[in-house]
Amino acid sequence: MAAPKALVALSGGVDSAVAAILMQEQGYDLIGVTMRLWPKSRCCDEKDIEDAAEVCARLNIPYQVLDYREAFRQQVVDVFVAEYQAGRTPNPCARCNQFLKFEALLQEGKKLGATVLATGHYARLQDSLSGTSLLRGQDNDKDQSYFLFALAADLLPQLRFPVGAMRKDEVRALARKHGLPVATKQDSQDICFVPDGNYRSFLADYAGLDMEQTGEMVDRSGQVVGQHPGTLNFTVGQRKGLGGGSGQPRYVLALDPTHNRVIVGGEAELYQRSAFLKECNWLATLSPEEDHPVQVKLRYRSRAEPGSLRLLADGQAEITFPESQRAITPGQAAVCYQGERLLGGGWITERT
Repeated sequence: MAAPKALVALSGGVDSAVAAILMQEQGYDLIGVTMRLWPKSRCCDEKDIEDAAEVCARLNIPYQVLDYREAFRQQVVDVFVAEYQAGRTPNPCARCNQFLKFEALLQEGKKLGATVLATGHYARLQDSLSGTSLLRGQDNDKDQSYFLFALAADLLPQLRFPVGAMRKDEVRALARKHGLPVATKQDSQDICFVPDGNYRSFLADYAGLDMEQTGEMVDRSGQVVGQHPGTLNFTVGQRKGLGGGSGQPRYVLALDPTHNRVIVGGEAELYQRSAFLKECNWLATLSPEEDHPVQVKLRYRSRAEPGSLRLLADGQAEITFPESQRAITPGQAAVCYQGERLLGGGWITERT
């Protein structure tokens, strides 16, 4: 009987390399692939492709490089630019998973006869009579389930996350045991297509945006309290770059690019008791008639906070918190959990 065939997505890092090892040990016939996404990036660049090819050679599995640069530009990078222009702070990693990586790779795998897709994400899957659930990764410091909230529920049975039940040190130890040079390779950080981490330079250089459009800095009442050098230079919660002249420190409360205004106020004004979400995606069946107790992450590195979720019409939702949350930021993802299980989430939007 032929072994089941799986596609394994290789970034050139240690996590996906160990995912390949574990899938091979489970008896899968593997095909390794890397998506070429951007000319210069923190992952999947030419050095990463070389490392992924070496991993496949050592494991004696075939390897392909897939060119998705144009799709990545349209669906991720250009959206990233548009979000900043609209005064929001984007999360390109979650959007890449939502619109590009998983669905595209599953389609590529089907062409090659693969029935499942394996990646190096720190997340877990759990099968039951009611279907497949997505759980947090075992290693809390590396858990990446936050970035997977927007996956279509019907994709989950076709996915495998082999390192999701492991700690990072265990992953590196297994890579060393198999003699893989990527065992000590540094993890990629920040946004992959902004290699130096400076999004302002990227917006100016790639998109040609004018970063210096002086406008009014106002308080919540609309009173002018100063000038700013351009809304694109600010994000909600920011304090740096707002200038002096005030008895109390000022923070960015909101951005109004339509009127070229930065709304500022004291730190206490950053705190809110609710968040509105759009384009929600749910991996569990939730009744729209009731409030659901959840734990909510408002950004990847934040702690999951208790809240109450209510579904609204047109793919929207509202989350209310018993304690006010700091700098709830439009454009970021609010991701909901019940214990270890990821329920789904949506994109934070302005109150309407």
